Amino acid sequence: MPQDNLTELKRRVPGGKYTLARAIAERARQLQSGESIPLVEVKTPNPLSVAIDEIVSGKISFRVSADPGEVTRDSLQNPTLAAENALDEVLGLSNEASAS
Repeated sequence: MPQDNLTELKRRVPGGKYTLARAIAERARQLQSGESIPLVEVKTPNPLSVAIDEIVSGKISFRVSADPGEVTRDSLQNPTLAAENALDEVLGLSNEASAS
């Protein structure tokens, strides 16, 4: 991953590298399963790369809950809305997703 992308990812994701890793993995799972379509031009069929590109381009953004046990998946439920309101929408990471 180019250093520019890594710097931009760190800037866009509050909560550190573990939150970032979980967010990328969650989004990649959604792309892989066909639950959602890519929100950026696809340069590679790799869902992890697409997820990273979406975050770097601002199509997906994050909000970390004040309660570490409370997590949501708001923006990924409606990717069109997330694309239209990238800075206002949330990519939530659910504990259920890591259990399944």
